[in-house]
Amino acid sequence: MIPFQISFRPGAPLCDQVVYAAKKAVVSGQMRTGDPFPSVRVLSKELKINPNTAHKVITQLVNEGVLEVQPIQGLDTAESLRQLLSFYGVTHTLVRSSSFEKET
Repeated sequence: MIPFQISFRPGAPLCDQVVYAAKKAVVSGQMRTGDPFPSVRVLSKELKINPNTAHKVITQLVNEGVLEVQPIQGLDTAESLRQLLSFYGVTHTLVRSSSFEKET
């Protein structure tokens, strides 16, 4: 299950729309520390997007400091993001993603 809502708009790149939705979910409190972030496989399946696009989304979130890779655990919220959100008075942050999720 995807922890944020998204309605795709024609004309805008899918990757950008998913990245924006994930960031918006963090700021709005829809996603909090400790909530799982979907793996590439789950993200592509649930959103019905190409796995390459899902990988690009996660890579962009990692590169922008929204997520960071934790060995064995998968993806987790970057400490720098926690500090930045705290500066703006946002007390919740983004989540972790396990690459080892069981497929149903």
